[in-house]
Amino acid sequence: MIRLALICATGIALAACAAPTKVNRPAPEGALAVMGQGLDFSLDAPPEDWIIATDEANAGPTPQATPLSTAIIDDVPALEMRSGPVRSLAVRRVDAMLLATPYLSWAWHLSDHGKGIHPVRLVVGFKGGAPEGGQVEIMDGGLPDHDRALSLVWGDTALRRGTLSLPPSDRPLQAPLYTVRGGRENTRTWWKDTVDLSDLYAKAWPGDTQRLARITFIGVAAAPRVPAVRGRVSGILLSH
Repeated sequence: MIRLALICATGIALAACAAPTKVNRPAPEGALAVMGQGLDFSLDAPPEDWIIATDEANAGPTPQATPLSTAIIDDVPALEMRSGPVRSLAVRRVDAMLLATPYLSWAWHLSDHGKGIHPVRLVVGFKGGAPEGGQVEIMDGGLPDHDRALSLVWGDTALRRGTLSLPPSDRPLQAPLYTVRGGRENTRTWWKDTVDLSDLYAKAWPGDTQRLARITFIGVAAAPRVPAVRGRVSGILLSH
């Protein structure tokens, strides 16, 4: 289980940071811009609906630098996240019915990461569909309440595209991984992708009640990887 600490305006991980309270909901026409092209706020002082966190429990005695920055790549403003010795993430608190707004779209531009899954990926949290007493996906440290989590990843080969990998039986609380795209030869350029979250949810947790499931956060995460590997994301949109 990963224990996270919020990163406050000082850029230092502090468990005492205030929990976010603002919630973003889709507009009446059924769309929610989770993140436009770039960010319109300072990463040192994010608004209360954004949660920027690092894995404090495994960070060691030296405070970790904020793994986020903004960048313009091929004229596209983006949020850039780099991997480090511990896990980090930046998510936005949302409240949307899964079946009403199932489509998640975004653009990403990833550096060549070598073998395995790229450390930078999108993460989505869900709440309400899991059966009472069932297994849940839990991440501590100020994240919006959720009982399921899904990672949308980039594989090291294009042949893995469209593969949903469920957690092993000995690690049931690990989030499933869906390979949206892959191939080291496809890195270093912008790609726009869309996934149907309701379809992925049904495949990952067939025993859940989808009509009760809500999306509670969407964002970007980086698994531990040293030397640092970078990924840029822009234009995250939730829609029907």
